[in-house]
Parts: sequence; C-alpha cells; structure tokens
Amino acid sequence: MRSLRSRFILGSAVVAIVPLVVAMTVMSQRIQATVRAQATERLGAALGMLQVQLRSDGARTADKLEILGRDPLLKRLYLVQPAGVRDLSDYLAEKRFLLGLDFLQIADTSGTVIADAATAAALAQADRGALQTGAADRHEAGGVTVERAEGVPALAMAARAPIRYQNAIVGAVRGGVVIDSAFLARLKQTSGVDLALRDAQGQLVAATLSGMSDATLPARGEATPVRVAGRSYWSRSFALDPVSGPGATISGLVSTTAADQTIATLRVTSAFLGVLGLGIAIALGWLWSRQVTRPVEQLARFSERIAQGHWDEPLTLKGVRELEPLVSALDRMRADLATYRDKLVASERHAAWSQMARLVAHEIKNPLTPIAVSVADLKRSFELGRSDFPEILDQAARTITEQIESLKRILQEFTDFARLPGPRFESCRLCALWADLSTLYGGDIAAGRLTMAPIAQDPVFSADPGQLRQALVNLIKNGIEAVELGGRVEVSARVEDTAVEFTVADTGPALSAEQKASLFTPYFTTKPHGSGLGLTIVERIVGEHRGTITVESEAGRGTRFCMRIPRAAPPKG
Repeated sequence: MRSLRSRFILGSAVVAIVPLVVAMTVMSQRIQATVRAQATERLGAALGMLQVQLRSDGARTADKLEILGRDPLLKRLYLVQPAGVRDLSDYLAEKRFLLGLDFLQIADTSGTVIADAATAAALAQADRGALQTGAADRHEAGGVTVERAEGVPALAMAARAPIRYQNAIVGAVRGGVVIDSAFLARLKQTSGVDLALRDAQGQLVAATLSGMSDATLPARGEATPVRVAGRSYWSRSFALDPVSGPGATISGLVSTTAADQTIATLRVTSAFLGVLGLGIAIALGWLWSRQVTRPVEQLARFSERIAQGHWDEPLTLKGVRELEPLVSALDRMRADLATYRDKLVASERHAAWSQMARLVAHEIKNPLTPIAVSVADLKRSFELGRSDFPEILDQAARTITEQIESLKRILQEFTDFARLPGPRFESCRLCALWADLSTLYGGDIAAGRLTMAPIAQDPVFSADPGQLRQALVNLIKNGIEAVELGGRVEVSARVEDTAVEFTVADTGPALSAEQKASLFTPYFTTKPHGSGLGLTIVERIVGEHRGTITVESEAGRGTRFCMRIPRAAPPKG
C-alpha cells in the first residue's frame, strides 16, 4: 500500500475501530465475569444453606427415630402382637404424621419389614404410589443414608434406630423423608434458586426446570455454565451424603439469560457503532488525506512544469501550513531558474553568434584564397605579357565566378539559419505531406534511389507544414547524397497515439562514432561541398515542435534517422 491517501484512510479506520473493539471486548468480559461471580456467590450461599438444612433435617430425623425406638407402646405392639397386625401399622402411621416423616417402617433382626406406615400414607397420596425404599439394612444404628426410591422418581433420606428389649436388639425402626420434585419446589422457595436431583449413578431424578438431561449438569463441586431449553444458567452441585463418598447430588442453577442478552445487545450495538465509526473514519480519512495530498499533487504538477521548462507561471498554494516553506522554496527556485534561463539564453546567443561569426569568417576565407590567387596570377601574367593571357584570364574568371557563387551560397544558408522563424502550428495531414514529397522527388523515385512507403493511416496532427517539409527534405537530400555511388533511400511514417514517427534510412556508408557525435553541430559536414547547417536546421525544427530526433548507423546497413513529432501542439507560453 504505497498510496498516502490509502494509508491515511486505513490509519483513521484503525484508530476508530481498535479502541471500540477493545473497549467492548473488555466490557463484555467484565460483565460476564461479574455476572458469574455474583451467580457463584448466590449459589454458594443458597447451596450452603440447603446443606445445613438437609443435615439438620437428617439429624432431627435420626433423633426422632431414637426416641421412637425407646417408646414402650411401640415395643409392646411389636413384641406382643403378631407381625402385620393392624394396630402396629396404624400406630406407625400416626407416629409418621406426628414426626413429619414421609415413610416409617419396623423390621425384625433379619431385616424383614414387619410394618410400614408408608402403605397407609400411600392410600391418602395416590400420586406418590406405594413407596418402597428397599429392605431395611442390617447396619448399626446411627447416621443418615440416601438411596433411590423404587417405583417413583425420587430419593429417600433415611435414618434407623434399634429397638431394644432387655439389653438386646430385637428389631429396628427406620424412617425418613422423600426427596422429589415437590421437595425440591419447597427448597426452591426457601433458597431462591432452581434445583436438580441426581442419584449415585448420575441419572437425573427430579428437577424444578423442564427440559434437563443427565449430561446437562456439572460434576460435583464445579461451577460451570449450562444451557437448559435454550436458556443459559450458572450451575454448581453438592453431595447429599458427603460422608459415604460419591453418591446423590443436588445441583443449583441461577439464570444468566438476562446478562447474556445484555452482552448480545452490547455486541450488536458495538457492531453497529463499529460500522458507523468505520464509515465516519473512512470519510474523515478521505477528507483529511485529500487536504494533505491535494497540495502535494499540486506541488508535483508544478515541479513537472518546472522540469518541462514552464517557469513563468508563479506557484500559488493555500492549504497545509507545513508545506508553505516548500512552496516558497519551489517558487524561488522557479524565479531563479527563469532568471538563469534568460541569462543563459543571452549568453548562449552571444556565444552562438560569436561561433557562427567565426565559422562564417572561416568559410568565407576559403573562397577568398583562390580569388586572391587568381587575381595575382592575372596581374603577373599581364605584366609579363604572356601570350596565353586570354586562357589565363578565362580560367581566372571561371575560378572567381565559382568562388563568388560559393560565397553567395554560404551567406544565403547563414541568412536562412539566422532568420528561421518559430513554427506556426496548424492541422496537417500525413497523406498531403507524402504527396508533396512524392511530387518533389518524383525523378529519384522513378530512378529507384528513393522509396516512399505507403501510408496506412491519414491522421491529423498539429505542426508547421512548411518547416516539417523542410526538415524531411534536408534528411532525404542527405540520404540521396550518401548513396550517389549506389544504394537507395527509404522514407516511412508510423502513427502512434501521441506522436507521428518519420524514418529516413539510407544504405550508404556508415558513420563513425565521432561523426555521429558532431552531426548536429553547425558547419559540421561529411560531404566535400556541404555547408554543415542542414542537420542543425532539422534539429532546431524538431526541437521547436517538442519532438526528438535520433540517428543509428551500422556498417553494412547504412544510416537511419528517426524523427518523432507530437500529434498535439505544445502549450503556449
């Protein structure tokens, strides 16, 4: 990503989004941690209270059974009357009711139940059915046990006490309470949390919530999140009988749905705010980057104009204050370059005219020498009265005439070069230019010395047609002079999107490196009778058209001039 504007927009978006994401993430985690901490604290308090209550109930049940085991009436009914007599069952039913127990049994020393008050209770509570908690065990009296009730979804918390007669154990009384859905509902009213009951195998026995399964609840002692019927809860479990090892457990559940909904709403709000903030950040980043990049782009365009030589237009830029020193420096550089350009142009003009004057003087000196020699020879021959004076006079006249013509040609070319006006741009057609050249060099084309390649396109471009024709004529003339001893010249044109390329190639002798380096120097020529200004004029015409000219020369293949002229006119000024 190399664009300053893209980096600015990306930076603005990151600055807008990252703090929001971090803040919302931290807030969600804090809310979740706070809710879970409060739920854990609430579960700890509620389950601790339930543990105390259940242990207290178990201890009271054991005490009640100890007292009942010493009851003389119970002993008399158990020992004197036959087993299964109605009076003993009625007595147990009465005691069960008075003691607040769900079941009450008497068993003999072999563990066989002799009388069961639960049978009478079952007649009054049809929904519970005949409660069977298993045969009375033969353990020593004392302690509270939790076991699965047979035939109903419940557990029984039972205690037992011995029945003694004459210091011997003749039986046992066993009773307790049933832990089922109704029992859990009463505990829920006391504790304020939902409850679930599992047996020693981990199977769900009863619960205050519907839709629960065995795998929903956590292991004993762990506080973990659970989901019941699509709602979230924080749950913790404890053992009903911690003394006897792994067994039945009660799990407490506190709903965290409201907190989850709050977090979900917070996340949706965060996403909306994030999208909104991202849009605002992108818009502001684009606006700010535009305020920064526009002056930079203007400076770049101004620098490009300076590189192209347009130094007359001052730089005016309003915007970023930090760029003002650079703007001032560039404008000073522009003004300095314009001043240096004027001084350099004047200096180059003086130097060029001085060089031109020396070259012209040198070129004029060459014809003057044979003229002076001819005049001196005529004078000497006249004084000597030579008989062949008429022939000498005729030869001197021809020599003087030829040298005068050479002087006139040199002065005319110098005048043409000095007076070459600037180009006057107008619409030109390539086919019209080609037709003029074909007409001008019809004889050379017919003789096979010159080939004009066909034009595939006829574009319209802006140029000075007279000067462009003069440049091509000079190149063609040089090429024809280079192949006088045999060979040919080929002229072609190629149209591009932004320029027209003219090529003049000949099969004459190749140029040396020194000759190529001096081709466009005034008065440099490779021909015995050349003035050395033709290619200089071509280069000047091409330069004023904002074009380029290159030359390639290779032994055995000749010389090739390539002239590129822009299709559009250069800007004024």
